[in-house]
Amino acid sequence: MTEIGIVADDVTGGTTVGALFARIGCAPTLFYDYKRVASNADPHDRAIIVSSNSRTSSPEEAFSRVREATQSLKNLGVHQFSKRIDTTLRGNIGAEIQGMLSVLSADHVALVVPSMPQSKKILVGGYSLIDSSLLDDTAVAHDVRTPVTGSHVPTLLQAQFDERVEHVSLAIIRDGARAIRAKLESLIEDDCRVIVLDAVTLGQIDDIAEAAVALPQNVVAVDPGPFTLSLALHRGSVSKCAHLDQAVRETCRPDDVGTVMVIAGSATSVTYHQMTRLLKEPGTVALLAEPLKLISSDSSIVESEMSKLVGQAREIFSGTRPRVAILAVSSAITGDVSCTHEELESASGMSANEASNLLTERLGTLARRVCDVVGRDQISGFYLTGGDTVVRVWESLGANGIKLTDYVIPQVDQSEVIGGPYGGVPVVCKGGMTGTEVTAVQAINRLFDVNRMNKAMEMETTV
Repeated sequence: MTEIGIVADDVTGGTTVGALFARIGCAPTLFYDYKRVASNADPHDRAIIVSSNSRTSSPEEAFSRVREATQSLKNLGVHQFSKRIDTTLRGNIGAEIQGMLSVLSADHVALVVPSMPQSKKILVGGYSLIDSSLLDDTAVAHDVRTPVTGSHVPTLLQAQFDERVEHVSLAIIRDGARAIRAKLESLIEDDCRVIVLDAVTLGQIDDIAEAAVALPQNVVAVDPGPFTLSLALHRGSVSKCAHLDQAVRETCRPDDVGTVMVIAGSATSVTYHQMTRLLKEPGTVALLAEPLKLISSDSSIVESEMSKLVGQAREIFSGTRPRVAILAVSSAITGDVSCTHEELESASGMSANEASNLLTERLGTLARRVCDVVGRDQISGFYLTGGDTVVRVWESLGANGIKLTDYVIPQVDQSEVIGGPYGGVPVVCKGGMTGTEVTAVQAINRLFDVNRMNKAMEMETTV
């Protein structure tokens, strides 16, 4: 029976929490389409993650999607619910918490623990810090689609709720589980249903989980992943198993076989630096799509651009096959993010937001056409960066979802495709703002390692 149900606001957020569970031996299934859960979920999966894909939706739409996803999970018999939120607090957090609570009984309370210490993201005095910088002093304050312009989480959330939001300070958290429980009981007794808690270490998150399971009320975990996992362990919903640590390497091996397909739809500076570094690796080629041509309202221009890229792929793969093939919007490689809202709207005849969605959709379509040229047997893995890009690529590949297996580094997550002609191919996914300059190189090498191990296991089975 499925015991743990997690609703994430985007796919890469879902893979982040899923990888934490995979690391202890519980490999969850992630569905990128919340409408597919009811018909495709395996009731024997211990944990299921659903992406509502609602980070950039209206609050009303986000509420509705999370409510429907939660109802589907409830119908599967789930009794531990989690609302996975972005580590940088983007999106419709308030509406989504309310969407989940609206399906559950009145004795459910939401404990918001936004910290992920292993990614240097913590909460102190209610203030979100990322690698020692206040949240609104980081690049997330200038995010094109979902900027966050404050750092005090209780204040940010209160603006999204009709009911009051309370806060438990680090001073109480440091006193341990008993003190945390007493404070929570006091706030709940005073009819508070949404409570934000400080935490700077995984040990403190564990203390919060210990306090939470001792409450008479049911707890909904609202966090990036560590609190959800700790709560599941304290409840006995999952248990730790032996885990084989895989190497994180930055150098090529002579027995790396096949081609890793990289699809990069993100145009962040982080992605630019990662792709620039990856292009220095031997055997790496790039196929660059012009974004304004892909979103053109003139279908002949769109088809001409796609055909050009497919033709380039045929030429490249007719000879010595590359080790890595990057398919990206040109800005991910050039660093030029000069397309203005006006240019997007003019080229597409749509709003800038609609044009952005159309761009990822067409990049996904192009990815399938290029991958079919490469051939499933020649693809050693997929490396996908950018949450919207991940969804569109999976859709175009005909996948139902993925099975989480590990992470390369926290928030750079390893899995394999479920369903469709590319089922079983290993995948690494990450958000566009995650990682360092060498992250893409590390991810590519992990995919080659996984492919090598899979082929060795196939040979042993055959023998």
